Amino acid sequence: MKKTCVIGLEGGGTSTRVMVADIQGRVLAYKESGSAHPNKDSKAKENIQMAILEALTAADRSLEDVCYLAAGLPCYQQEDDLPLANSLLLIEGLCCSKRIMNDAEVGHIGAFLFAPGIMVVSGTGSIVMGLTEEGKVLFNSTFGHYAPTAARFLSYQAVHAILAGQIQLEDQAFIQEVLQFWRVMDIEGLRELNLKHFYMDKAERDRQFGLMAPLVTRAAANNQPLAKRVCDEAILTLETGIRLIGQYFREEQVKISFVGSVIQSPYFRFQLNNILKKSANKQYQLIEPKLSAVAGAVLISLKEYGIPITEEIYSEITKHEKSKIVL
Repeated sequence: MKKTCVIGLEGGGTSTRVMVADIQGRVLAYKESGSAHPNKDSKAKENIQMAILEALTAADRSLEDVCYLAAGLPCYQQEDDLPLANSLLLIEGLCCSKRIMNDAEVGHIGAFLFAPGIMVVSGTGSIVMGLTEEGKVLFNSTFGHYAPTAARFLSYQAVHAILAGQIQLEDQAFIQEVLQFWRVMDIEGLRELNLKHFYMDKAERDRQFGLMAPLVTRAAANNQPLAKRVCDEAILTLETGIRLIGQYFREEQVKISFVGSVIQSPYFRFQLNNILKKSANKQYQLIEPKLSAVAGAVLISLKEYGIPITEEIYSEITKHEKSKIVL
C-alpha cells in the first residue's frame, strides 16, 4: 500500500524549512537547510532539494509517496518568475502536482488560516502582503512600494549615520556596542573598515549586518536617539505599506499579523501597533499568527490535494513544535 504524504516548503533568504505530513495532518518529519534564494546563495537549489530529501527520509517516505508539494519561494512574485522557481524544485523521481507561490503567501496562510488580513514580514527580508475578502493577493511591491526594514537595512542605516557624524552625546553607549560588534577601537577604525567594504563579499556583508540588527532595536528600546531615529523611520515605511493595502479591504476593521525578528522586537511591535491604532481610515486589529509558514504550506498542500481542512487536521498539525510561531 502506498504511503501517501504531502510536503510543505517555506524558503527564505536565510533558511529553507520542509515539513512532511500524512493526509490526516500528522506531521511526520521536519528539516531545515540553507537559503532558498538563488540571488543570495548560489547553492539555493541544493539547499531546497537537500531539505526535501532529508525530510522524506526522516518520515520514512519516498519521492513516489508524495501526492502534493506546496512551496513558498522568495524568488517568486509573478508568472515571469515561474520557470526559475520550478527549476529549484526539479528532483528526479518527484512527479507530484505542485503549487508555487511567494514565501510570504505561505506565511499568510499559516498566520490567518486562509482568512483575510495583512501580514507584515520584517526580519531577514521585508514585505507587506494582504489577502482581501474577495481573495485578492496584494503586496506593497504591487504599488512600487518597498519598506527597507529587513534587519540588515537597520544596521546599514545606523552605521552610515555614525560615519556621517549624525550622532549625539546620548548615542555613545550604542556606538560603543557597534564598535565592539565590528571589533574596531573607534569610529575612525569603523570608517577604514567601511572603506574596505568590511573585507567581505556582498552576501556575507549583508549577513553580518543582519546579525547586528538586534543591537539597533534594543538601543531604540533604551531610548538611544540614533537607534530610535533609524527604527522610527523604518516603522513609518511599514505603516505606509500597510495603509496602501488596507484601502483595498471592504471591512473597516482589518486583521494584521507581524512575522519576523525585527517586527517582533519589543520596540517595533509596540510603536507600529500604536501608530496603526491612530488610523483615520481603517481600524487594524493585531493578532498572533496561528501557525508557522511551513505549517501553512502543509495546509495548502492538503487543501489542493482535496483534503478538507477540518478541526481534526488543524489539531494534528499544531501538535508539532515547528508548526508554532516562536514570539
